[in-house]
Order: sequence, then structure tokens, then C-alpha cells
Amino acid sequence: MLKDDLERFNEWWFTGEIRRTLAPPFKRYAFDHLRKSLEERQILLMVGMRRVGKTTLLYQLVEKLLEDHRPESILYFSFDEARWNPRDVLEAYERSVLRRPLEECGRTFVFFDEIQYSTGWPAIIKQFYDLYPNLKFFISGSSSLLLARESLEKLAGRFFHFNLKPLTFPEFLEMKGGRIGDLEASPRRMESYFLDYLRKAGFPEIVNWDDERKISEYIRNSVIDRVILRDLPLVLKARDVELSERIIGLILSNPGSILNVNSLAANMGRSRITISNYLKHLELSLLVRALSNFRPSHLASSRKLKKYYPATTSLIYSYSKRIFEEYTGKVLETYVVNALDAKYYFRKGRKEINILLLRDGEVVPVEVKESVNEENLRKFSKLVKGIGGGEGLLISLNQEMEKEQIRVLPAYLIEQKAWSPSNNNPIYY
Repeated sequence: MLKDDLERFNEWWFTGEIRRTLAPPFKRYAFDHLRKSLEERQILLMVGMRRVGKTTLLYQLVEKLLEDHRPESILYFSFDEARWNPRDVLEAYERSVLRRPLEECGRTFVFFDEIQYSTGWPAIIKQFYDLYPNLKFFISGSSSLLLARESLEKLAGRFFHFNLKPLTFPEFLEMKGGRIGDLEASPRRMESYFLDYLRKAGFPEIVNWDDERKISEYIRNSVIDRVILRDLPLVLKARDVELSERIIGLILSNPGSILNVNSLAANMGRSRITISNYLKHLELSLLVRALSNFRPSHLASSRKLKKYYPATTSLIYSYSKRIFEEYTGKVLETYVVNALDAKYYFRKGRKEINILLLRDGEVVPVEVKESVNEENLRKFSKLVKGIGGGEGLLISLNQEMEKEQIRVLPAYLIEQKAWSPSNNNPIYY
């Protein structure tokens, strides 16, 4: 029954507190930003990959609110099982818990988790938001479908979007009891931590795990399979599980590959439209990231021949330990693409650059190499000049230097030192 679910999800109504296992002491860097939004009228719409800590952050916000608010004024509900819709939940909460009309209840905080499983939720949330200014909504989901046209139209002017990135390397270090600033003097130790991070990248729950089999199984079962077997069929209506598995397998086995939709359609026996749709679905599920080919001279990007990367390096590890260990350069490239929130690469004829960042209207070329030598510097410098870039960034596993307009950085420092949307705000943008 719905009343039973409400009581199970909101034990603080009876105890006045939240269990430490639900709201652990370590808080992701995003917490302070979310905490500040408690005072805002607008809905906070948080989107993030599975298992990156969305639910934990919601519980930590509940814990914070319990310091100054009545337990009954805080509602949490997960739609993971999709048995109820937001209207059912809010009406039951009003009737059974508040026992008076919502408009008479003062400031009330509503946390709706994994709302993508509830059909028609934008219209319901809009109605309650408009009718009851005292309600503060926090909504989370594991699919960018939350930002689909229907949601944007229904909730226009009523929400702020918050993108929760997978767990970063600086956060990983803090969970391990260290900080980048303390370890910079010991590159060997830093590199050891970083390689460990790449295996577990993104997921707070497994930071201190050592069993390789369990790490791989956790990521496969809790993230990849959950998306392919449930999220794609249920939320995005992509029911061809075999096709989803073949496409994600292709991306995980060869990160950064340029996928030709026509060739894939011919090889997989599906239509071009079907292949395009499934690639888009995997992007919406947040399992993969696509980069478009940027044309600096035309200030445009090509929609054709996109490069595809896993959303975290740990997805590669869970798919194949052999690929993860043998193709370090590709693993590093995957990390850098995601850490810098890259959207473009460059390819014209025989010239290719892994990543192109846009900074204040300027193009910043970024290349990733496991190790950097003089020949790499010379070739990259020539490419940077050829596309009119002012300076370039070369990312390696463990080297740091500067030569003319090229800066070389170890991958483990880019979230601290390189330009990216995360410089001032490590998690959100």
C-alpha cells in the first residue's frame, strides 16, 4: 500500500533522524550548491548517471533540513518501482501525514527520486508547483530524458537544471583520506591512486573495494545492465536489448571510435534510423558521450561521424580488464573527455585532434598520450598552429612541462589545473 511505502521511505517522521548508512559523513562537492538551493522557490532538477550518489545527496539534504524543520514537513519518495505517480504520493501525504490542506502547511520539502519511471510527471509537478508556493521540489533522475521537450515546456521558468557528474578524482582521493595538494610532491603515489581511480571511476560505493571481480560485477549489474535491461526499454522504449548490448559493447571495446551509422546498419542488420535512435538513447541514458567534428573555420560542427566514449573509465574495466590494461592511452582519453566535459574533436583529412575546447570564443586543442616525447610535441604544435589555436594542452599519464605554446599535464591534475567547466564548480555547471 502507498501508506506503507511512505512510512518506509520516511522513517524520520517517527525517529526524528536519518540513519548514517543513508546519509554518510562524506559529502560530494555538489552538496554545498544543493544546500543553497533549499531557499529557492524553483524546482531543482538533478540528472546524473546511475550509482553516482544522487539518492545519497537527497538524504543528506534531508538530514540538513531536520536540524531546523519538523520531520513531517520533509517528504522523500522513490519511483524506482513505478507503482505510483506524484499525484498519488502528494495526495496520500496530505491526507495521511499532514492531515490538513497543503496550502496551510508552511514550508514543505518534497524529494522525488528516479522520477523518470513515472509517466506524465511534468504536468503533475507543474500543477502542484503553481498551486502551492510553499512546496519546494527536488527531483532526480538517471536519464537526460528528464530534460526532454515535454519537461522543458511544462516546467518552463520553474526549474533549475543540475548535472551531477560521476565521482571525480579529487573526491575519490578525499574518500581515501588524501588530497591532491598533499600528494603532488609524490608523483608515484599520485599515479597509484589515479590508476586505482580509473578502475572505479564515478561510483562512491566502491571506492574502498579491492576485489576486482566484485568491482566489475557491481558496475555491470548496477549500471550497464540496469540501463540496457530496464531504463532503455521502459523509459525510452528501446526494447531491442541485443542491439543495445552490441552497440555499447562496440563503444566499450574501442573508446573514442568514430561510428559510421550506415556501416553499423549494414553490419547489424538494422535500419539507419534504428541505429541512430539507439545511439541517441545510449546518450540519453548517460552511459556514453558523443563528440562532434568541429570545423573552426566555419564555427560549426558536423553531425556526421561522431566519436563515442563511455561515460566513465570504469565501464571499460567492467567490460574487459584486458582492454583496460592494454589500451592505457584510450582509457586516459576517455577520462579526459569526461573530466573536461568535451563536446568536439577535430578531423580533416589526415589531421586529427582528440578534443577541441571552446574558451571565451577561442579554440583550445587537447591531445592525450600515455607518454609524451619530442616528436609528439612537434607534431601537436604544428596542428595547433594549423587550426589557429593560441595554445594547446597535451595530457599524459604522469608528465608535466611547458614548451612554447604547448602545456603538458599529468591526467590526474587536469581537474585542478586545466581549463574546464569544473574549475570553479567541480561537479555542476
